[in-house]
Order: sequence, then C-alpha cells, then structure tokens
Amino acid sequence: MLVAALEAFMIQGYEGASVADIVSRLGMSKAAFAYHVDSKEDLLIELVQPLLDEIDAVMDDYPRNPTWPQEGREMLGRYLDVLIERRDLVIWIDGDKAVLHHPLLGKRLAESNRRLREAIRGDNRSAAARLVSSAALGTLWRPLRNLTDIEVATEREAILDATMAVVETVKNR
Repeated sequence: MLVAALEAFMIQGYEGASVADIVSRLGMSKAAFAYHVDSKEDLLIELVQPLLDEIDAVMDDYPRNPTWPQEGREMLGRYLDVLIERRDLVIWIDGDKAVLHHPLLGKRLAESNRRLREAIRGDNRSAAARLVSSAALGTLWRPLRNLTDIEVATEREAILDATMAVVETVKNR
C-alpha cells in the first residue's frame, strides 16, 4: 500500500493524488482501503516518519558539536546513507510543498535540518557560518534529486567529499 501511495504522490503530488488513484494502483476497493487505512494523510505520515526517525537516530548518535573532520564526516556519511537508502522518498519530499508544509512532518524535517546545520557550524553563529551550513545540507540533498541519471550510491564518496569541502569553509573561518 505504501509503495502505491508513494508512486501516486510522486506522479501527482500529495495534494493531487486521491484515494481513488491509490486504490486503482492497488486493484482494491475503497472499502478495503478504508478497512486498512483511515486516511491519505495516514499514508503520508507512515511513508515519511521512518525517514525522519532514521535521520534523528543519526543525529542522536553524535554530540551537538562533533569533532571535525573525522566524527563530522562519519555523521554526514551516515546521514547521506539514510538519504540514499530512501532516495525515491527524498526526491518526492524535497519537491512536494504539501509535505514540507505538513504541520507534523514539515516541523520535524525543519528540526532535523536545524540540528544538522548546528552540528556543522558548531559554536560559530555568524551569518557566513549559517549560510555555509545550509549549503552543506543542500549538498547532501540536491544530488539525489537533481542528478537522477547517476547511481548515487556509487557516487557516495564524491557527494560526501563535496559536502566536506563546503563544511571546511565554515571551519576555516
């Protein structure tokens, strides 16, 4: 059911996909769907929450200000691994404003992003450090969505190297 929902959401967007679209992909009746799931929003939460839980677990394994570059690279690598493992979901989330503005999921994603940016910039609160930490976060997410013609898993180290190069501009200030 989750695969069919994700396919419908990716093609039509969360707001554009209807329960009927999901049901037709599954080849089941609306009544059968309703027996298993209360709402389309429940599917949304069931799809996105595990990704957010995995990201939070990575962040929870490291101190608020990890040592750089060793511990920081490890943290960013594990974060990237979560994104790569759930690439289709990440691509959809990153492009669907309904997900990004969802009261529960959007808030959790924003909090996860804040935590990662803070871990990257450490105690440096300058505007430049905030900008660079935001760019580093984008360096992790963007290749998954923008470079769909490459096998991201094989380019993991290149993505991580690029992210670390961005991070180093904060650490060298």
